[in-house]
Amino acid sequence: MENASKALIMAASVLIAIVIISAFVLMMSNLTSYQESSYQSNLSAQIAEFNNQYTTYERTDIRGSDMISLMNKVLDYNTRYTGEENFTKMKITVKMKGHNAELTFDGTNRIIEKTEYTQDNIYLIVGQPSAVTGDITDGEIRRIEKKYQQKYCNQLASEISNIESIIENGAYRTASEKNQAFDDEKILPKLATTYGGITVIYEDALKYYEYIQFKRSYFDCVGEPEYDKNTGRILKMEFECTGIGV
Repeated sequence: MENASKALIMAASVLIAIVIISAFVLMMSNLTSYQESSYQSNLSAQIAEFNNQYTTYERTDIRGSDMISLMNKVLDYNTRYTGEENFTKMKITVKMKGHNAELTFDGTNRIIEKTEYTQDNIYLIVGQPSAVTGDITDGEIRRIEKKYQQKYCNQLASEISNIESIIENGAYRTASEKNQAFDDEKILPKLATTYGGITVIYEDALKYYEYIQFKRSYFDCVGEPEYDKNTGRILKMEFECTGIGV
């Protein structure tokens, strides 16, 4: 009888242990499932947040100024995350579709010279990103803006016809006379010679004029964006210029 009681107690103990272990395993399984579900939910939210930065450009009325913002985003992303595991560069294609000449004041492109831009050469328009911070700190447009300040760059572009007429005016026979005539217009806060003279100023104005015209242009997002099969992030977008707006 005593042995039977001990056997029952042992069996009960084993059963209780099995129940406890089973409950623990179930709890851990549920916890793991919850953690995995939470991770996937957070990951999906992160992917959606990332893609939303770019899907806003998936339309047919994009201004050049918006394109510049997008280009900067792509350059920043590709610069900051190169070298990370499973990283793939974002690809962007911008086709000018023969509208290059419309951007210029005198028919010669100085900034938007190519008919097509990709992530590998768009820095020619918006500048070169820093390898350390990813910020756009270099390039011809940045140089001009640093030299004159942006508000005066806009002023130069708006006065470009006036500047050209001074240069071509035969009444001004020397560079000094042309510089003085320019200074009399009070377009810039400093003397023309401070910036290298009216000829240099005119060349910079032509470049910035072209840049402003690019910002006024319209672009269409063509086709569907491509997504990375592994990460779900946008990988590729393509745009075409449709002309200059007003």
